[in-house]
Amino acid sequence: MNHYKKEFIRQVFKIKSIFPTDKNEIELIKFINTYQYLSTKDLQYFFKTTYYPKRIAKLIQNNILRRYKKNLVLAEDGYNFIKMLGLETTKLRYQEKYATRLKFMSHLAAVLRRSNAIFTPSYQIKDKTVFTESSRKYIGVLKIFGTNYLTYHISSTNDDKYISAVMYDIQKELKYKNIIILINDISRIDFLKFSFGFNSVIICEDTDEALEKLKYLQQINWTKAIKAEFKENIFLSDLNFCDYTNNKELYISCFYFVDTEKINKIDTFINNNIHKNVNIICPNSVVQYLKNKLPNCKFHVINIANFIEKEIIFYE
Repeated sequence: MNHYKKEFIRQVFKIKSIFPTDKNEIELIKFINTYQYLSTKDLQYFFKTTYYPKRIAKLIQNNILRRYKKNLVLAEDGYNFIKMLGLETTKLRYQEKYATRLKFMSHLAAVLRRSNAIFTPSYQIKDKTVFTESSRKYIGVLKIFGTNYLTYHISSTNDDKYISAVMYDIQKELKYKNIIILINDISRIDFLKFSFGFNSVIICEDTDEALEKLKYLQQINWTKAIKAEFKENIFLSDLNFCDYTNNKELYISCFYFVDTEKINKIDTFINNNIHKNVNIICPNSVVQYLKNKLPNCKFHVINIANFIEKEIIFYE
């Protein structure tokens, strides 16, 4: 038996002796392999109890994970463990700009774990060419309760030139009909410019609170909310600017987040029908943004949490 074979066998036995068997720990290691970084603050999304620091300490002691600043990354035997699982590994990217992008993608995916929302990072999307992938601004695709959203992130470090680049990037999109833009400050977006003829362009703050809400984008019982707010027969609408109508003069449009496509459709309708009105039903978190662009609409502010059906399970 030559030296290299002996060394390989030794490494196999070594890894097996420290092989994590806990499902949550294995998922954690695989997650870090995918995103390269995991903020220590995001460990809460992987363990149901608060008694996990000792388990993390053991993974670090066994050279499966290591700390890098305020993040966890794979250590040497973590890479070996991933290879034993038959998965591909990627060397850690240290470049600040790219690492910052990876860290946000990791945080987003961590927040959305154990929900009906699944995040696929941009580098795992197989239907994009290498050239297109490297030149586009999107960070991935969010599949929320069966609907795919091409997703972008605009951070506080991105300037107006970057926002224009995102706008141009979206204009080139041919496959996806729903867009999500995560941004540090919604007021930085010109709603009337971010309209491209898609089904929806959702503008959402990149705060933890807002990201948590994204889980339920497709789980709001709007029919129940409408019935609670309007005391007459209301029906689903086939008009492009509103969601419900009484088939007479009542038009109702529903907003959970800011949707620039819907805003522009309502604006066009009002400009062409100055004697008609649109009722907007929405949570308090977005009402001011909508009032600024649609001042002539009638607003109904509701507690959206009362109409979210969190226990719905989606089967493909």
